[in-house]
Amino acid sequence: MPVTSDYAPRDITVNGQPFDEVLRHRCYCLQYDVAQLLREGRNEIAVALGPGFFSEPTWSYDGFVSYGAVRVCYRVTWADEQGRAGEALSGSDARWKQGPVTRCEFFQGEQQDLRLSDPAWTTAPYADWNAVTLLEPLDTSYQLQDCPADRIIRTITPRLVQRFPNRCIYDAGENITGWVILRDDGQAGDEIRVDYSEEMSACGALAESYMHHQYLRAISGGKGDVFHAQFTWNGFRYFSVTGAATPLSVAVIHSDLPVSSAFHSSSAVLNWLYDAYIRTQLDNLHGGIPSDCPHIERRGYTGDGQLTCETTMLTLDCRTMMRKWLRDIMDCQDERSGHVQYTAPYTRCGGGPGGWGCAIVHVPWCYYLHYGDAEPMRRMLPRMMKYFDYLEAHSEGGLITSDNPGQWCLGDWCTPDEIAIPAPFVNNYFYIKSMREVLAICEVLGVHEHDALLESRIAARAKAIVDNYFDPETGDFAGNIQGANAFAVDIGLGDERTFERMVRRYEATGCYDTGIFGTDIVTRVLFERGRAQVAFGLLASEKDVSFARMRDKGATTLWEYWPLGGERSHSHPMFGAVTRYLFQYLLGIDQDGAGWEHIAIRPQPVAELGYVAGSVTTPRGRVAVRINRVDDHMVIDVHVDEPQGAVFELGEARYELTECDTQFIAEV
Repeated sequence: MPVTSDYAPRDITVNGQPFDEVLRHRCYCLQYDVAQLLREGRNEIAVALGPGFFSEPTWSYDGFVSYGAVRVCYRVTWADEQGRAGEALSGSDARWKQGPVTRCEFFQGEQQDLRLSDPAWTTAPYADWNAVTLLEPLDTSYQLQDCPADRIIRTITPRLVQRFPNRCIYDAGENITGWVILRDDGQAGDEIRVDYSEEMSACGALAESYMHHQYLRAISGGKGDVFHAQFTWNGFRYFSVTGAATPLSVAVIHSDLPVSSAFHSSSAVLNWLYDAYIRTQLDNLHGGIPSDCPHIERRGYTGDGQLTCETTMLTLDCRTMMRKWLRDIMDCQDERSGHVQYTAPYTRCGGGPGGWGCAIVHVPWCYYLHYGDAEPMRRMLPRMMKYFDYLEAHSEGGLITSDNPGQWCLGDWCTPDEIAIPAPFVNNYFYIKSMREVLAICEVLGVHEHDALLESRIAARAKAIVDNYFDPETGDFAGNIQGANAFAVDIGLGDERTFERMVRRYEATGCYDTGIFGTDIVTRVLFERGRAQVAFGLLASEKDVSFARMRDKGATTLWEYWPLGGERSHSHPMFGAVTRYLFQYLLGIDQDGAGWEHIAIRPQPVAELGYVAGSVTTPRGRVAVRINRVDDHMVIDVHVDEPQGAVFELGEARYELTECDTQFIAEV
């Protein structure tokens, strides 16, 4: 199916009031070369049609909304050997007939009647089929899809784990997105039921809390057909089959984005973190968007997406998908006020004006840094400035204190304990951070008309943070709670005590106390300021609030909440943003500038890692580092496909790389 977008205007209410923001709309179309499928005489086009993101009623706080009835339109253009051209368009001569999928709830599952299955339906006579209903054209902009579609990437043989009378439970071995492929062993009219869950209960059944209402229901056709869901996918590890059907395999489905990285080390926790992040991120790449979770919401949250965008670009081949999502972010900005929604494409949901809306700055900036392509920044710069005006209009006393009426106004999110770090503090942090990124963007673009205004606003916002949250007695911001000092240090606030008190806090606790943004910021600030040992201690911690605790509970993907912090989805990539630091700091794979034109290898070795190795594929080719501790020495092997301009730095030593493969030996 085509990737999702904000297809067209639709009726939406917010707290019972009409949604009056002006968004932009586009609809992606697929293009195929069908020449090899043509035959002599009359030819027909046959389409299996389901609701997808477009027609499925989507939950919001004011009920369910959709873009309208399911529909299909097509144009076939042709030219013969004599140069004559023509076209055929969809219209009233099209016919339709009920297929085996009798009900599709895109976010949950399907009902199928296998008695209606006809392998020859694409070549069947259509005279007795039903007349179609002609619909009004959409008020939208059409364009060809230019990013990968979802595909079956691989298959898994599931393992039987529990057998009950007329019901069996299976384990796919990992939390995935996709569907179960089954053989219909029943008699015509028998009922077959498949249910899904991310977890098992203590009594050996599917855990209801993690089923998320996902299902597949079928009526047997009595013909031994092989069947599976057709118009949706599910997010699960475990599934049960009730009735006469045999699971043959599990198909893993997501956007066709190759993994362009590898990581392994002597730390089992870090190895798990990398593997779990990759699996979780892929599970959340469907329909051309980076989603929050693959089952409950399936929305392109601007918070989750901007938090993980650098890691996604570093570890996956996702350039075209990310370029498409940049358009979604632009489309979801109100043309009048500059407000940026919490999801792109837009569906009413929760978020905040900093860690969510500032995606309109951070994502194109990161896209430029990784790919060296400044065009999205150039196109979006006016929109960035418009969003800053929106933030100014929703501030009091120099602090961002509100979002649109009736909307959320979060700061950080999913802390292990109740959120204590003040939302205005966090949102001002993101505003200052984003303004500094825009100053850097303007420098790249050679545009300086906004410099004075941005510098003035940065100074005013920084002063407001200091005035409201800085304690001159201790050097702390907001009590040094949930990473607050790291937020401040990251934008140049505080004094020498601010960072040191933050370090002492995490040395003493040995685990995170942070939400989705604070976890990333604390880890990076520690690495950037030479405290790799403390940062590593948090990443590899085995305390209650840790990645190790997820692993120890059997997780194969990252959870929405820290262990002990809450339960909902067990496939959320947001905490995995820190995965890029395994490459950037522990292995030292970094760059000076943009587009990887100037590769810099700057490892930060830690005592507990006797071995660490990894690679990424950059726009300039593959970069790989392997570090072995041998007695009192480190052996560091560096590979760079294009060594010109690349450097290796360790401590005070600096070497220009002249060969693709270089080995360095250093004392520990």
